[in-house]
Amino acid sequence: MTDAPADTAAAHASNRPVICTRDGFARGFRMATPLALSGVLFGVAFGVLAREAGLSLGETALMSATVFAGASQMAALDLWSAAPSILVLALATFAINVRHVVMGAALRPWFSRLPSSSAHIALWFMTDANWAMSMAEHRKGERDAAILIGSGTVMWLGWVSGSVAGHLAGTALGDPRLYGADVVVPAFFALMLTPLWPGWIRAWPWAAAAGAAVAVHMVLPGYWHVIVGGLAGSLAAAWAEGRRP
Repeated sequence: MTDAPADTAAAHASNRPVICTRDGFARGFRMATPLALSGVLFGVAFGVLAREAGLSLGETALMSATVFAGASQMAALDLWSAAPSILVLALATFAINVRHVVMGAALRPWFSRLPSSSAHIALWFMTDANWAMSMAEHRKGERDAAILIGSGTVMWLGWVSGSVAGHLAGTALGDPRLYGADVVVPAFFALMLTPLWPGWIRAWPWAAAAGAAVAVHMVLPGYWHVIVGGLAGSLAAAWAEGRRP
């Protein structure tokens, strides 16, 4: 098995200018729409739990619209009280989402060619799933950065609308996980990683990330395995890149 054709195509594509267009936005929007529909179900689950935690409909909608991070919002509900500690909530959110530092760094070769305003808007809409989708498209030669914005926008709409629906419906809908909704995002993410596969010879940073994440998950609670796994894989890849002739 060889990576030469894919690497050659990527090398040719890298010479094309980076753009941010309405067409790219529309394509990203369409591509992520099926995933956004599953995001509605996750949003419903959050809306139900937010109502049980004492958040009003407006507070629930505002939280989903401005935070836009499902795992962080679920964790915040676990820590919620009559007078929640803002510092504790902020630290928990940072710990869960620090992986976005690594994800943003992976986008730098693409997005550093954009005006800072466009790049920052695009990064605000970055989630695990549409990051993987965008990176897969970039690997195939895509240079329109609006792919990330469009895909993130439809996922944002799904998340916010689901949160509102869940709050309005209360507990009548039950737990969406009973219908397998919690499997959709991991399955989609795994599928989107396929075009990024570097071949067995260069795959050991992936193994380092997986091994570190599994080891930490077995001994530490919370989301530390995500952080450690991402850092281990990034450091391993940086070390390997530095040794390449």
